[in-house]
Amino acid sequence: MTLHRSLAAPLLAAVLALFATAPTHAGFSDRPGDFDYYALVLSWSPSFCLAQDGAHASDPQCSARRPYAFVVHGLWPQYDKGWPSNCGAGNEPRVPRQIVDDVIDAIPTEKLMNHEWQTHGTCSGLTVGNYFGLARALYKGISIPPKYANLTAPLEVTVPDLRSDLLRANPQLQSSMIAVDCESNGRLREIHFCYAKDGKPAACGRNEVQGKMCRTDLVTLPPVRGVGLNGGVAGVTSPSNNPSANDQSSNPDNQAHYKKHHKKHWYNGIFQRGPLIGRAQ
Repeated sequence: MTLHRSLAAPLLAAVLALFATAPTHAGFSDRPGDFDYYALVLSWSPSFCLAQDGAHASDPQCSARRPYAFVVHGLWPQYDKGWPSNCGAGNEPRVPRQIVDDVIDAIPTEKLMNHEWQTHGTCSGLTVGNYFGLARALYKGISIPPKYANLTAPLEVTVPDLRSDLLRANPQLQSSMIAVDCESNGRLREIHFCYAKDGKPAACGRNEVQGKMCRTDLVTLPPVRGVGLNGGVAGVTSPSNNPSANDQSSNPDNQAHYKKHHKKHWYNGIFQRGPLIGRAQ
């Protein structure tokens, strides 16, 4: 008994020391507003539509009349390592229709919006309107180099070159603020852009270690769905002939979503009207 007692105190001290040195978020509190930074995750939509042997083909995002390139997958509150999720006990379960109408140009489907709000947005500590307003404002603040817009054929690019192109187009960002994510077959999946809680660019955490997110040096961007050889959209007048062609309010599939976009958006002055496929440099 004496031997056991002599061992108990050092053992307890060792356990307490272990917990004392553990990361602050080791328990993943899942409390709204308790996180370290945001990852704005832009998905290359054509890769999503080809993933899982075309399992997403029926998704509205993958319609040939919706020429999505980079779209917002989500704005994810992150810990330095790990992330909170589903912090929304008692929160609004669905995104209100007006907000859906206001951000459909950035986040391609209402289903995705509802998922992102419940899984990630509820952990931001923001209201649903301010959360999606911030996501859209950050998205519109990213300049997409013209070479990645309206692709009519697959484009191969090295990960360093893709990162360099994005950094040149976005001088407000540094190398530590961007991470490229690819599928095992080499298709570009997503790009993560990291921001502080106040929306200013910030270094990414350990969730965005580049060597782990994409283990190949060469990635492929499949062509944008519905884009013809002249750079126009199949079934839609070429932008060169119709300056409003990039405004998807002219697309009958999207008129219901876009009918309100001609008025000034009002969520804290965050929303501004913009084109469907990101903002080219």
